Amino acid sequence: MDQLEDLVESFQYENVSDIVRRAIDEFIERNYRKGPTTKIDLVLPKRMIQDLEKDLDQGTAISLDDLIRVILRDYTLNRMNKEIGEISKEGGIE
Repeated sequence: MDQLEDLVESFQYENVSDIVRRAIDEFIERNYRKGPTTKIDLVLPKRMIQDLEKDLDQGTAISLDDLIRVILRDYTLNRMNKEIGEISKEGGIE
């Protein structure tokens, strides 16, 4: 209970009930999946979050979640292109 009360102060929740309600909502969303997407929890170092927030301030994305999605999408596309290039070289395809 002390930890929950600390969270109320640290994250400016109105009360402990708000935290419990949010936890239940997140649990349901994470475990009641519909469609082709899956939500994950991501823990990043504070320094990295600060750098991402600087990018947000420059208008790179509309939200931190959106920025992380863009970064992961670009990473995945680059990785796929690299693998396709390697397969092409091995098979003699140009």
